[in-house]
Amino acid sequence: MIKLSDYLDYLNNEIIQARKKADENAVAVAKEYAKHEYLKYFKVPRYSLPSVKMDIPIKITDIDSDAKYDFKLNEDQIVDSVNNKIRIANKEKQLNIPEINKRNIQTEEFKTLFKRLESMDQKYGKLPTAEILKVDLKSNVKALHSGIFRPQSGTAEEEIEELKSIFSSVLLNHYKLVNSKLNTIYIDPNTTTAEDKDKLFINLHVEMEEEGIRIVSYKDKDGKEVEQIIFE
Repeated sequence: MIKLSDYLDYLNNEIIQARKKADENAVAVAKEYAKHEYLKYFKVPRYSLPSVKMDIPIKITDIDSDAKYDFKLNEDQIVDSVNNKIRIANKEKQLNIPEINKRNIQTEEFKTLFKRLESMDQKYGKLPTAEILKVDLKSNVKALHSGIFRPQSGTAEEEIEELKSIFSSVLLNHYKLVNSKLNTIYIDPNTTTAEDKDKLFINLHVEMEEEGIRIVSYKDKDGKEVEQIIFE
């Protein structure tokens, strides 16, 4: 896994080295021509690379980026979303989780959680994962368990875990992306391995035009040696 910028730098350096070798070979041939009885009257052949175009498939392995999120607290939407998922879970998993109301999420535990989630608004950072939210919700869901749960025998722990999953999923859906900043793209030029089928591929079109520079030295009016770069 390498940075995309490092890979492009590598390609650029390889082309520069190829041009350098071609110029070195032209100089060597020119010296031979100069010594030859007849060839010294001929132009020295020189091969140049005025433009190099490449289409390269690459595999994106990772993207390093920062994002700003807003956590929008809407109690009515949260209650509706949670209850909808509760009904689905009860039906599909044969559970008996009671539905909630707004009062259940207006406790001090939930107010503290919502305040902490909102404290990261408009700041670059990572979106919390569902597993992290499940840990944060542990005490909150236990409080709900003692207040509204009437679990069936042997299902209490399963219902608590299910409710934590439901809440974490709903809360994640209430984050809104407001800005993002791309830092680094990591790639793998090898795209032939068997496990690559689920990876993200892009076709990198690279076009490098030849441009020359010369460095000349001269003395200024004060007699100081000055170097000047001339772009050709």
